[in-house]
Amino acid sequence: MSRGAPRGWGERPPEHLEDRIVIRLDGEVIARSGKVEYGQGIRTGFRRIVAHELRLPEEAVRVELGETDVVPWDMGTFGSQSTATDGHTLRIAAAYAFQLLRERAARRLGAAVSDLVADQGSFRAPDGRTASYGELAAEAPLEGTLPASSDVTLAPGPDFAPDADRVEARALVLGEARYPHDVRLPDMLRGHVLPPPRTGAHLLSLDDAAAKAIPGVVAIVRQGDFVGVVAERREQALQAIQSLEATWSAPDGNPEPPLEAHLRSDPGVEAALAQGELRHAATYRTPHIAHASILPSAAVADVRRDGADLYVATQRPFGLRDEAAAILALDPKDVHVHPQHMSGMYGGGGWGSAAIDAVRLSQAAGRPVLVEWTRAEEFQRSAQRPWLEARIEGAIRSDGNIAAYRSEVRTNPHIYGSGRVPPEVAGMTSGRNAVPPYALGAMDVALTVEQAPIQTSAFRSLAAAPNVFASESFLDELAALKGEDPLALRLRHAADPRLRRVLEAVGDLAHWAERPKGDGHGFGLAATIYHGTYCAEVAEVFVSQSGKVRLGRVFAAVDAGRLVHPDGARSQIEGGIVQAMSWTLFEETKVSDGRITTRGWRDYPIATFQDAPEAIEVRFVGDEDTPSTGIGEPGSVPIAAAIANAVCAATGARVRELPLRPARIQKAMAKG
Repeated sequence: MSRGAPRGWGERPPEHLEDRIVIRLDGEVIARSGKVEYGQGIRTGFRRIVAHELRLPEEAVRVELGETDVVPWDMGTFGSQSTATDGHTLRIAAAYAFQLLRERAARRLGAAVSDLVADQGSFRAPDGRTASYGELAAEAPLEGTLPASSDVTLAPGPDFAPDADRVEARALVLGEARYPHDVRLPDMLRGHVLPPPRTGAHLLSLDDAAAKAIPGVVAIVRQGDFVGVVAERREQALQAIQSLEATWSAPDGNPEPPLEAHLRSDPGVEAALAQGELRHAATYRTPHIAHASILPSAAVADVRRDGADLYVATQRPFGLRDEAAAILALDPKDVHVHPQHMSGMYGGGGWGSAAIDAVRLSQAAGRPVLVEWTRAEEFQRSAQRPWLEARIEGAIRSDGNIAAYRSEVRTNPHIYGSGRVPPEVAGMTSGRNAVPPYALGAMDVALTVEQAPIQTSAFRSLAAAPNVFASESFLDELAALKGEDPLALRLRHAADPRLRRVLEAVGDLAHWAERPKGDGHGFGLAATIYHGTYCAEVAEVFVSQSGKVRLGRVFAAVDAGRLVHPDGARSQIEGGIVQAMSWTLFEETKVSDGRITTRGWRDYPIATFQDAPEAIEVRFVGDEDTPSTGIGEPGSVPIAAAIANAVCAATGARVRELPLRPARIQKAMAKG
């Protein structure tokens, strides 16, 4: 069923109705997408979209996601694009299916198309005769290339209800949801892998005598630098791994040369900086942080001579399928990926290391293998969010307008894998949101992407959150330099009416004009445009004399166009705020001599319930006529800057490096 992948970066293959919508004789509608569900609520949203276009109750639609044997090819679930892309495609597919069904009904019932009434999965003619969707679909396959949006009639509206039962909610609440850790296959073994101590190290020697002597050990697997153990029980595999004596080389000494690109390069920047009445420069830093999934990585692989089945938590089912097929020398169609529930991946689900561990071990053992990482391995083997540094310089004219803005961003690859990518891809990933969405005079934004000594990868919002932390903190500093209100400065430089709308809305929501200032109590503002979604946030903080930050209320105004699942959208914004608050105040992966030294929650604290904001108020200000845009990541992008700006408003202390630990804030407060 699944069609092949396109050749170009980010291209999508032609869309076909039969790949997207299937209507069974009993009237059940199956909607298919290559995206996966990992908390963003797309299974519920897609069901609502398809049901609305087919004039059906939502429970009549079943959504299939990510199963590579049946769904259309998809590049992966990231970038807050699921509803904007596949949601739109499913809407067109459902509307096209409705059109074809109605034409068939008109012929069968001998009535004009305009006289037919759709009612609960049937068309009714003026004389009362009916034809069900199932009967009509059984006449001949519903198929064909999907038409353009302009060539199909979409159902009017709707004003979707703000709340809806999440399809997977019951299973999650009752503990019925199946994660990779829960998969049990006949004759299944447990596997574990010995990772190199540093990225790029090579295995020189291996003494496995002690490991082989452990009861229950089935095999020691060595394939080049890959070393693993399969055993009857997990504790036996772990004991065997700990018994291996390995010698490793130093890492390869030839890293990729840095990639340098200009994301924007206006003429006259240096002259505009020199002519400004007030000139300011500052440097901002964000550290490596972990994806910090509550469940460590796990996967089950059942490799046979004629094919393989993978039970995984992944954001890239087809990418993982193709990678496994290459390792196994199989045709990709013979590798079947079965996505299971996830426990929060935030970009880490595109890096299928545990799944590839299981594939290699299952192939060697000839039996199904479950691999479960330990918590320490989850920190030390997982790819991390890249470190980022931004040096920004700006100047303000005598009329109060910003004359020039120059930024030099240094970071690591914000993608999966370690290969060199084209400059335009680096700009979309490592340079994401490095160019502010305001009219700031002459602008120059340069990007340098260099390899890190550890593995880095995509993380929620890619480089957007670190870049916006830098640029929105800097705008507050310019406002302070001029003695101007930070909201007024942004509004004056916001040429985009939708950006102005969310700024004005969040100001109204937070009662910005009446906000307190100083004495340890402050409000901070930040805004962004992320993949077409406009988001402005205000954070309220209370800062103690010791520098400890307590988050009060958080306000968010969001324009994501047409809302399909308003309650789910609100949850996504709230969840993004809470997670980003955690990495703003607490999170940092420790790296020493090219090794990750973080091993558990004790040395990698994350926010708990007692750290959560007192309240989060979200106001959506989009409209039904604007196409839906993504909602999974935008809420996480501005909050670090909003909190940092609030801390400065509360204490007068400007902290330009995350996390905002008490010691850093106290030190900045002491400087005055």
